[in-house]
Amino acid sequence: MIRYWLQAAMLLATLTAPALAQLQPPTAAPGFQPPSAPPPILAPPAVTTSRGGGLVTGGTGSPQSVMIPGSPVPGMMLNNGNGTSTIMIPGGASETVPTPR
Repeated sequence: MIRYWLQAAMLLATLTAPALAQLQPPTAAPGFQPPSAPPPILAPPAVTTSRGGGLVTGGTGSPQSVMIPGSPVPGMMLNNGNGTSTIMIPGGASETVPTPR
């Protein structure tokens, strides 16, 4: 009789071991991915002007908005397509500067 119980226990162990090995930990939901690190925060591009560093905002296309030190209003920066950009400030003179990368 003991031999029968030992054989039954061995059979049960060989059938359930592969199934138990495939189970996920109780804290993990099916298809759950742990969160990844957030993307690094990059400083907005700056452009050097005759008045100091200007802060460029907006998309990568043309025109972009630019804030120049000492100017109460934002200006507009237009990419010339040759490595330079023209900055226009309302009420001020236009200036050509290297295009920020």
